[in-house]
Amino acid sequence: MADIYERLVFDAPHQNEREILFSALNSYLGAVARIIPAGRAWVGGAFITRTEHVPGGLDVVLMPDDWGSLKRMTGPARDSLYGLVSLRGVIIGQPAMYLDQVQPVGGLLDGFLCFPGDEEIWAQTWSVHGTRGFPEVIW
Repeated sequence: MADIYERLVFDAPHQNEREILFSALNSYLGAVARIIPAGRAWVGGAFITRTEHVPGGLDVVLMPDDWGSLKRMTGPARDSLYGLVSLRGVIIGQPAMYLDQVQPVGGLLDGFLCFPGDEEIWAQTWSVHGTRGFPEVIW
């Protein structure tokens, strides 16, 4: 995380906005580690670009080491897991409403789960045609 901070916050345009996104990322990954014992996270989105444009958010794809433990989750642990991923087309029962999208950390980031075997698809999508990489965080 120190490398991400140095390269994408401290030494980048729009440092104040990037501080907020980095704090969201740090808190998010801390919450992830409490629910998913071990894994990797790839970080993408406008946050990892060093342009003069203000980054509007960041994307995180989670790759748990043990998918079996996720499948066995029930109750509060399972509820917490769903709170860590972006959800689309959400229907709320009380009060009744429909939301196009629900994102973790107040909408500052999008969280995704990478299913086993889909790593190459995510890598190709996020590498921007092989011209840009992306940070990886291991916990």
